[in-house]
Amino acid sequence: MTATPFAALERRLSAAVFARLANASVSIDYAEPFAALFDNDHHVADVGIVGMASTRPILVAPVEEVPLQPVGRTALVDGVAYLIAAVEPDGAGSVRILLEAAL
Repeated sequence: MTATPFAALERRLSAAVFARLANASVSIDYAEPFAALFDNDHHVADVGIVGMASTRPILVAPVEEVPLQPVGRTALVDGVAYLIAAVEPDGAGSVRILLEAAL
């Protein structure tokens, strides 16, 4: 099945974005590494009178690089191990991967 002109353009644009803006090398279950966008955002919250800080690591990757049913698998991001907690496809060729620290 051939892609529509818009779908083909969308794939080329997505590939160009990841080629230009990727800031991490990622391997899922030790497979061949691929380029992705990594954000380890810092969050501060109040828990009663006590403050709490944490991070929320997120990857954005090309959908074709992410295996089926990736939740629970290991993702190595620049050599640091994480567990895949959730996956959110964006419907435009990319997927957000929510990560947890691997213990």
